[in-house]
Amino acid sequence: MSHIGLVTPPYTGHVAPMVTLGRELQRRGHRASVISTPDVREEVLRGEVEFISVGAEDFPPGALKAFTDKQGKLTGTRAIRFIIKDMAKIAMMHSRELPDAVTRNGVDALVVDQIQPIGAAVALRYDLPYVNICSLLPLNTELGIPPWTMYWPYEETNQARVKNKIAYRVRYMLEMPITKAANPTRVKWGLPAVTADGSFSDLAQIVQIPEAFDFPRKEAPEVMHYTGPLHEYDGTDSVPFPWDELDGRPLIYATMGTLVNRKESVFRAFAEACVGINAQLVISLGNRGAKIPTGFAGNPIVVDYAPQLELLKRASLYIGPGGMNSLMHSLGSGVPMVLIPVTFDNPGVAARAKYHGVGEYLPVNKLTAARLRTKIETVLGNPAYRDNAARIQDAIRGVDAVGRAADIVEQAFRTRRPVLRPTPDEAPGQ
Repeated sequence: MSHIGLVTPPYTGHVAPMVTLGRELQRRGHRASVISTPDVREEVLRGEVEFISVGAEDFPPGALKAFTDKQGKLTGTRAIRFIIKDMAKIAMMHSRELPDAVTRNGVDALVVDQIQPIGAAVALRYDLPYVNICSLLPLNTELGIPPWTMYWPYEETNQARVKNKIAYRVRYMLEMPITKAANPTRVKWGLPAVTADGSFSDLAQIVQIPEAFDFPRKEAPEVMHYTGPLHEYDGTDSVPFPWDELDGRPLIYATMGTLVNRKESVFRAFAEACVGINAQLVISLGNRGAKIPTGFAGNPIVVDYAPQLELLKRASLYIGPGGMNSLMHSLGSGVPMVLIPVTFDNPGVAARAKYHGVGEYLPVNKLTAARLRTKIETVLGNPAYRDNAARIQDAIRGVDAVGRAADIVEQAFRTRRPVLRPTPDEAPGQ
């Protein structure tokens, strides 16, 4: 039995898949502990996984709410820089505290979120095997693929590769605070300084979007595995909801997730856009305990937090920024979408949704009720969007993603050898 540490930032979209994977590893007889800041303790313990706290001084209880309160009001580059600054602060804290957390608790293998570079450095320092979980879009540099921060479509042209190369340089500049926070620690520990890609595992990199939703990668590492979402779709959610207020019309579920959800004007635009459409709108503010605003056009159901999976099982359309949790819940339920990208990987997600014909998008800085209504009517009025979403749902449901991820982790840790991606005829579900 191994004691596996799962190193993750405290953001919901990163913690949730780690908890799901940790629970599966425990079921297989391993000891699994999520390693993160104090604010996610209850979420982890509620998921029946052990918790190891780090960063209590830098990130005391309440720090995550303060972060999301500010992050939720930002858009574009300002929002990216704010998140990067927080991740750099986490990297500096990990440099001081993660080695002790790992050694003191007898952790002998690590599963590290792809955006947490010090986790990889700790593993190398103490000769521990480690694999990566990519909770976002894959962060790996590939000149044929636009960086995950861009709306650009996929194009197989030399001109597109040149444009992508320039954009990757901009991405590296944006990520510089994380690199500057991590590399002095690596050098102090006798490890080479690297860019972000240099900290990725050479044993296994687990990507939780289905391959059917990504752009066609031709230079993916042999250890990159598209397992699909690390979520459980068949359970029920205990979040309260006024189910008796649903009136039988087609359901539109709208949320801005948990990180970019503090702009009331966005929610009001959602409501106004749905007036006159033969559908019932449910808006989740994504903020537990938030005060519910009143006076929304069209009288939608508005809640502070929603049983998302249960609602998406009934939904005809999902509206949201394209955050990974809501996106995977929507695709796993076969629901087409209109995305309102705000920042970080939202543009890359929107570009993929458009490419695969599962939805349309409208950047938040161009959001008006009229423009959104047009997008909603386009998606609801064309069954091809739902058919394409159902195709990706089949790809998700055809594979035991959590079980496959656990298999990869176990093989990597048992053999300490690279776990190579199966050929198409070997792939699960084929």
